[in-house]
Amino acid sequence: MKPACRLVILLLASLAVVSGTAAGAEGESAAKGGVVNRVAATVNGRPITSSEVRARLGPYFRELMMLYPRQGPRFNSELVKAKKTVLSELIDRELVLSEFETKGYMLKEDQIEGEINRRILTIFNGNRKEFLDNLRKSGMTYSEYRESVRKEITVASMRASRYDRGIPPTPDEIRAEYNATKHEYRNIMNDSIRYDKIFIPAGDPEDPMLTAEDQYKTAVALKEKLDRGEISFGDAARKYSRDSKAEEGGVWPTMKRSELSVDFANVVFSAKPGRTIGPLLDPQGFTIVKVRSRHLAPAPSLSNPEVKRQVDDAVRRKQSEKRYREWVERLRERAVIRQYI
Repeated sequence: MKPACRLVILLLASLAVVSGTAAGAEGESAAKGGVVNRVAATVNGRPITSSEVRARLGPYFRELMMLYPRQGPRFNSELVKAKKTVLSELIDRELVLSEFETKGYMLKEDQIEGEINRRILTIFNGNRKEFLDNLRKSGMTYSEYRESVRKEITVASMRASRYDRGIPPTPDEIRAEYNATKHEYRNIMNDSIRYDKIFIPAGDPEDPMLTAEDQYKTAVALKEKLDRGEISFGDAARKYSRDSKAEEGGVWPTMKRSELSVDFANVVFSAKPGRTIGPLLDPQGFTIVKVRSRHLAPAPSLSNPEVKRQVDDAVRRKQSEKRYREWVERLRERAVIRQYI
């Protein structure tokens, strides 16, 4: 394969093999265009599928690909850590489900749909198409994902019935929890940001000899010059950038989160104002971004009954976390758990 294609193809093909990096058969099948839904683990005979692992890892994996275009040790260590966390959470879920008889545990349909919509908002910036694309790339159907969410809500309800019924939180405890986490309850679609951007395409039509690897090296060298203060961001954008704002020094107007791609939004909104980040990878090339300012949507008031209920639940979960974890560890000791990825 020519170097010009390597970095871009890595991004486009990688999701299909994210859970198969250590399994040759799955990687080979994914390379041919299919997604194999292997058994990732079993808990007392209950299967956890690789598609469930991929679906959970998908957004985080794409963000890592954007941050570390060449992958490398940091990319690999972060991905392994995330994969272990995801699989451990799924194992815990099956442990709890296998401990209870769940046939009589009925959930309302709107509870499941409401949780799915909440995840689309918080993980995919409200972009349902991105959410469905992630499912497709993971090899998971919507009905399978819905069943997975049903299981998670059931486990949460079981936990609440067993461990979260202690002494009700005091008003001071609720207020303290709200002040610490109120940003989590805001409508993130109302967030906005201002940034300057340099875009270096993966290929240059004016010089077909330049490869994606060459362009990436140019972006890395430019970022190092910016960090050392050897060139201003505006001058660098006018000289190197190849987008509609290049002549304006890479200055972009205020953008809403909903106007940005999900992965790009997650990265730039996580950066502190004044920081220059990159080069970031996307299917077209590489970007260097300097975040100027960001405005996060206001948190809803604690007087909102739904917000107060969620904060109350959060305090109760934290209070019962130690007892709950001890119980799950006892379940692990008695369970037959087999991991295959």
